Amino acid sequence: SFLEDVDYLAALAHADDAARAHYQRDAEKIVQVQRGILAVSQTEKPFDVFLCYKETDESGQRTRDSQLAQDVYYQLTDQGLQVFFARITLEDKPGTQFEPCIFAALNTAKVMVVIGTKPEHLSATWVRNEWSRYLAIMKRDRSRLLIPCYRDMDPYDMPEQLSILQGYDMSRIGFIQDLVRGIRKVVGVEK
Repeated sequence: SFLEDVDYLAALAHADDAARAHYQRDAEKIVQVQRGILAVSQTEKPFDVFLCYKETDESGQRTRDSQLAQDVYYQLTDQGLQVFFARITLEDKPGTQFEPCIFAALNTAKVMVVIGTKPEHLSATWVRNEWSRYLAIMKRDRSRLLIPCYRDMDPYDMPEQLSILQGYDMSRIGFIQDLVRGIRKVVGVEK
């Protein structure tokens, strides 16, 4: 609970009466939002794979990353895997339910596949938010796996946290077969 956060408690301890009252009101609002997110996220189905990618570019056009992610999505779902792909998974959800769905998907997926064609796409705010949250989950749960997949870029141009991981070059012949095989091993799905 946010009410038990050490930083919040320290702020209360060092605040004057007016600031303390303000912090407590804000904390109650945060707790209500947390409860709402947890309530929605608990009704979501679990996912095997989370696809992380940049959906649109600066001009609002769909990125190559999104197109590649959709190809991967169809390959994985054809294998019977439950895949979180924001473009499809969130299409029938109201915007207020995006974060609870993303939260649930991040916490249930055994594998995250990060797809990028440009270093700046991998460092975009929402993309970085998703993969960094997943890396934090991986620290607590060693059975999770994050797989960076890149195309038309040098893998060493990825953010450092991703470049140290074993990645896949999406332009190589057999990429998708290798990716599917690796994911199936981690998820434990065998035909």
